[in-house]
Amino acid sequence: MAYCVKKSQMNSIKSRIKILLLKLRLFHVNVKRLDAWTYLGQYTILKTDKTSCIYLNEHISINNYVSLFAEDHADIILGKRVYIGDYTTIRASRTKVEIGSNTMLAQGVQLISTNHAFSNRHQLIHEQDIDTLKIGIKIGNDCWLGAGSIVLPGVTIGDGAVIGAHAVVTKNIPEYAIAVGNPAKVIKFRN
Repeated sequence: MAYCVKKSQMNSIKSRIKILLLKLRLFHVNVKRLDAWTYLGQYTILKTDKTSCIYLNEHISINNYVSLFAEDHADIILGKRVYIGDYTTIRASRTKVEIGSNTMLAQGVQLISTNHAFSNRHQLIHEQDIDTLKIGIKIGNDCWLGAGSIVLPGVTIGDGAVIGAHAVVTKNIPEYAIAVGNPAKVIKFRN
């Protein structure tokens, strides 16, 4: 006995199978909101502990060799249609890393949400807590972070901003600004 599957049913079946395969791949990761348009490249690592979560919105594309780590009551939140290039690392610990919708991260971008405190010279650095004055990262909608750029803790990048390749972002970047260099400085604004 033959069973006929309509094209619309086939797309629905493929979508469900793809979501199931993604869920199996991410079995030990606390991930919210997977959809059929989520793409995870080869050798991509998404890792959470029981107190943290990675939120993936619709149409997310995470390419090869990307690492997303959320630990110790942290969240990584990706908006809709976020693109993350190869070899990118996003690390959240005790805080949030938020990336707005339609934002693109090129290859080798690093988002680092916390840093060690080191002010007490009579105590080993690894025994000191994190620097609580600068924590978390927020990147707005429609941003572009160039290849090899680094965003340090406590930084907010406004909507529509562009960060040049290999820039090191240590301070907030206003909306629609174009920032380059180490440390990153605004050189002009988008029209």
